[in-house]
Amino acid sequence: MNNDMGYTALISNMQHFSTGDGPGIRSTIFFQGCNLRCPWCHNPEAIPRRPVLLFYKQRCRNCKLCVKACPSGAHGDKEGQHIFVRSRCRLSGKCVLACPSDALRLSGTVKTLKEVLDYLYEDIDFYEASGGGVTLSGGEPMLQADFCAAVAKNCKEKGISVIIDTAGNVDYSEFEKVIPFVDSFYYDLKGASEEDYRGKIGGSLKLTVMNMERLVKDGAEVTARIPIISGYNDSPAYCINLCEILKKAGVKNVHLLPFHRLGSSKYDSLGIYYPYRDTHPPDKEKMDSLLEVFKNDFGTKIEW
Repeated sequence: MNNDMGYTALISNMQHFSTGDGPGIRSTIFFQGCNLRCPWCHNPEAIPRRPVLLFYKQRCRNCKLCVKACPSGAHGDKEGQHIFVRSRCRLSGKCVLACPSDALRLSGTVKTLKEVLDYLYEDIDFYEASGGGVTLSGGEPMLQADFCAAVAKNCKEKGISVIIDTAGNVDYSEFEKVIPFVDSFYYDLKGASEEDYRGKIGGSLKLTVMNMERLVKDGAEVTARIPIISGYNDSPAYCINLCEILKKAGVKNVHLLPFHRLGSSKYDSLGIYYPYRDTHPPDKEKMDSLLEVFKNDFGTKIEW
């Protein structure tokens, strides 16, 4: 691995002062592109392996500055209302720069290694004071493992802790690139059967578990994270099956993530249907009952 500051990746977003992506104050890099299709995903803009434009209609002031800036005619005006024809959009990003009301955002911009590191290094004092660090998330960061390794290597040299948040559906050779430089893996487990994985999210339980087992065997610190989705995996019986998978894999810590609908507006901004729009988040009583399934075998917590 070299330190070429011109090394690039496709990034969905970069966020300072994250408090839900690991211990302490963290900076989170959200990578663009995912090879799964979880229908409850709260970062749908990061799923495509290409840039996408989000248009938050409720923020639009109809100032028409984007109409003037767009080189492809994707933005227009009809009877005093802003219209956006997504099929015409060529993702130049000029409309985003012109918009004064934050109604437009481009997810998936090319960033150099230097740009990302400069962003992360701004918060070194906060990492040190809070026991925080950097989290590489997505999307699926392991689809751009070379860039992840370069970021983690440079952070390690400066004493910055790095967590990779992954769903694990990649070849294990990708993990081998980052293991020497990463402090911990937050590892998503999204189902207890191959049928659920392939039918619900488009992935492989076998590959997920195999990689998890190998990470543990190779000495990596692995924390399993389980999204709790109402009507899918929110029963004690289902969680018992998840528990058995994790025990066999040798995982020691489990975090439960209650489903939320905070990403609903993103689906609207992308012009796509959100099948979990009317699904209610599990309440505290439900989450506490599921935590009981895991607490005797693992270090556990609920990530509210």
